[in-house]
Amino acid sequence: MSYIYTFLASFIIALVFCPLVIKFAKAKKILKYPRRNRDVHTEPVPLLGGIAIIISFGLSVFGNYIFNPNFIVTNEVIGLAVGIVIISVMGILDDIYDLKPVIKVVFQVTAAVATVAISGSKIAYFTNLGTNNNLVHLPDIISFIATVAWIFMLTNAFNIIDGLDGLTAGTTVICSLTLFFVTFVRPDAGLVGEYIPILLIALSGAAAGFLPFNFNPAKLYLGETGAAFTGFCIAVLSVQGTMKAHAAIAVFIPLVAMGLPVLDISLAYFRRIIMKKPIAEGDRDHIHHRLMKMGLSQRKTVLILYLIDIVFGITAFLLSGQQYSRFWLYFAIIIILMGLSVFFLYKPLLRQAAKNGNTEVMEEEQSDD
Repeated sequence: MSYIYTFLASFIIALVFCPLVIKFAKAKKILKYPRRNRDVHTEPVPLLGGIAIIISFGLSVFGNYIFNPNFIVTNEVIGLAVGIVIISVMGILDDIYDLKPVIKVVFQVTAAVATVAISGSKIAYFTNLGTNNNLVHLPDIISFIATVAWIFMLTNAFNIIDGLDGLTAGTTVICSLTLFFVTFVRPDAGLVGEYIPILLIALSGAAAGFLPFNFNPAKLYLGETGAAFTGFCIAVLSVQGTMKAHAAIAVFIPLVAMGLPVLDISLAYFRRIIMKKPIAEGDRDHIHHRLMKMGLSQRKTVLILYLIDIVFGITAFLLSGQQYSRFWLYFAIIIILMGLSVFFLYKPLLRQAAKNGNTEVMEEEQSDD
């Protein structure tokens, strides 16, 4: 199957399965009720939308396994599949029974460890800033820990931005398409297994097919099942398809491509540390919350964040073909612009924190992100 056929197959299957999932979730009362202070919906919305994405993704990939002779099941594919099973079980259980944060952490770490151990895919290098285009090989244990940490962070990052209708699904489409196109322009593109772009295009098609049911006003939510699945897949595929490249620039491409979720979770952790709040405690000060506090509607906020995702994606694509020296110039510009944007969004919060002595700055929540 060609890439376009894979996308269309995944897209259409998602369109077909979403109404079925809605009926099932309503019949079994598996709904998202507006119980938390940070929830923006006012009516119960069916959960388990991630099941439709997982099914459409799986069937389109299986179609390639049957009809595409170039799609070969390697240890990397098997490792990803094992991780997907673990993370999907966690998501379904959480959507139905609302698992405690520590239990979800155990599932997420187990999925990441199993995937890395089986696939052998690891972040094996880091860039030595003191030399030109020089990669330093990481010790195996450090490489293993760094890879597990990266997968864990991205899995949670896509869950954290899942606070507005269509935000995570749309971000998944943009990020997966960005990494898809990057695989063809990276310096060692010929060494990338065809399974990488196939899995990425299948994921983007599944998320795109789900989006009509998830865009505001949402008829179906991703739930933990979908948010964790999309974040986990993109995290693993970024390691297998981009971070293992023997080029200093390649190490940073996923960070730029997934700029929004990476930035949001980094700010969330930093914010809770300086405010002396538990890391797992939720709040209403994520980037999308800050934009809505400026008076934007939910739709406008999501569309603005889509635009930011696209800018990050285009930047990552352009950077992937740049020389090392020029890359650092562009990367510095990105960091400066991000810093100014964050300061503008969080300036009121910083003022309030200084005024209140870092106490009672954020609204108290009863559950995690």
